[in-house]
Amino acid sequence: MSITILNEIDKAKVLADGLRKNLDKVQSLGVTAQQLDRLEQTYGELKSMDDALEALWRQATLRVRENNEMLADLKAQMLAVRKVVKEHFPQQEWLAFGVQDKR
Repeated sequence: MSITILNEIDKAKVLADGLRKNLDKVQSLGVTAQQLDRLEQTYGELKSMDDALEALWRQATLRVRENNEMLADLKAQMLAVRKVVKEHFPQQEWLAFGVQDKR
């Protein structure tokens, strides 16, 4: 969870709790129980959404790592077979074997 979102959720919770304890004092100023209910619902939903986002970030990080490992494996395989071609055939024939680079 991002620190900014966590801080805002904590502030909203403290605010809602404080206002609810003193609802009789702030009702005459226009603060309603429905507003507090909505505030609590909103920060609860934000927490749920942020938790889901955090899970997606963890999953994306793992996928990126897996992708990079596979890329490294692919490069190693290509290097090995290019080396065979380069060691056993003259440079003019490399392209016929799909070896595009030059020495």
